[in-house]
Amino acid sequence: MWGDHPVTARYREAERTLEPYGLVLKGGIWYLATRTAIYRVDRFGDVAPHLDRRFERDRDFDLAAFWAERAAQFNRSLLRTHITLRLSPHGRRILRHVADPAALDDALASIGEPDGRGWVTARLPVESHEVAYGQVLRFGPDAEVLDPPGLRALVAEAAARTASLYG
Repeated sequence: MWGDHPVTARYREAERTLEPYGLVLKGGIWYLATRTAIYRVDRFGDVAPHLDRRFERDRDFDLAAFWAERAAQFNRSLLRTHITLRLSPHGRRILRHVADPAALDDALASIGEPDGRGWVTARLPVESHEVAYGQVLRFGPDAEVLDPPGLRALVAEAAARTASLYG
């Protein structure tokens, strides 16, 4: 990598010729960054450097900025569905602490005008309804699930169980 030598690698059963720009360690997992993509190192099969060749490195390449952009894209790609919530004024304030950071901008942009009691409706991107269930419970009584109906039923049942504990 330091010598700007390309490598040929088997990655997910496909052979690729890569121009490695850097390695990143995230959460105990190593990633190889090229000028255009990121690869998990533990998913490589055979890797062979081409010591007889060099590639022209983009001198303006910023590994930290590239990693941040790709990580954000990946995190957004996990948000495959949406839920619709009605949030109290307090619920709106804590949204940034409850929502997935990759979902926050879209959720904030979706908020409409408050009703007479200050409640707003928001459309929150989520990974799955199972993940959303845990997020919604963190709002307590400051959020009402409007959609999907299945999630609304799950949260209502959890609220009833909680009320019976304290009843």
